[in-house]
Amino acid sequence: MKNMKQLLALVLALILVLGCAAMAEESPFPFTLTTYMDMEVTFDKVPERVIAANACAGDELMALGLGDRIIATAYNNSLINPLYQEEYDRIPVAAETYIELETILSLEPDFVYGRSSSFSEKRNTTHDTLSGYGIMSLSSIEGYTVGADVDVVYQDFYNLGKIFQVEDRAEEIVSAMQAQIAAAEEAVSAEEPVKVFVYDMAQENGAYTCGNNFTATLIRHAGGENIFSDLDTTWATVGWEEIVERNPDVIVINDYGSIPLEQKIAELKNNPALSTVSAIQNDRIISVTLCEVFACSMTGDTVEKFARAFHPDCFA
Repeated sequence: MKNMKQLLALVLALILVLGCAAMAEESPFPFTLTTYMDMEVTFDKVPERVIAANACAGDELMALGLGDRIIATAYNNSLINPLYQEEYDRIPVAAETYIELETILSLEPDFVYGRSSSFSEKRNTTHDTLSGYGIMSLSSIEGYTVGADVDVVYQDFYNLGKIFQVEDRAEEIVSAMQAQIAAAEEAVSAEEPVKVFVYDMAQENGAYTCGNNFTATLIRHAGGENIFSDLDTTWATVGWEEIVERNPDVIVINDYGSIPLEQKIAELKNNPALSTVSAIQNDRIISVTLCEVFACSMTGDTVEKFARAFHPDCFA
């Protein structure tokens, strides 16, 4: 009987050891991701205290069901997906614009996620700096990628899915986006691309607009062509005469920040230099929030929105 008990104890111990070993083999941690400025960040656990350094990053985290992990947000200059806005608004705001290192440290996060502009040498908030304080961090890929396509959004979700061990949810989001974008592309596939001008804000000698960036790619998927996609930069200031010369069919206004949408529309319609532009004459002006044209959970929605605006007859 004694030998039987000893044997049973040995078997149970062996099962426990093998079980622990199997669990250890299944764990993805630690792993390393390369992010903004080619900095490497090592992830050694699932984050529990998260800072969303800007609205678009917060949107991605919310879409993955991680709202309860976010202890603070920053730079909320745009609305996020309406599905998550109410819950997101209840999270404390740590900074009206870019979050500073001192604020980050005071909140004691284990992970900071945001656009690349949130991780800078100027504010001593680079990924390497945060790693030195034992804080994991990651930049959304789109913000630092010239000519970024929708695949970078998919990769954002795959990365976050792995970090937080919610890979099934990440795959659901990506699959839905892919299907929505494919349907919009198919709907407008027989149409000639419309010429599109993106108006971000007025500058002293013209307008701030997007060049070869993510917004331009979304426009292209929707059956349009950004008239300044030939620029070798993501954003630039262009003269009014250049806009007139390229004569856009549609104008997309970025609606965010402190300048009301109505004011931006008036700036365009009341500008005599633009009076001959097709989009002004035909009143083909639409607006998007900043999150809609940055990497977020609404990427598929934005492509469909653009497609419907550019080629309405295809959706009649």
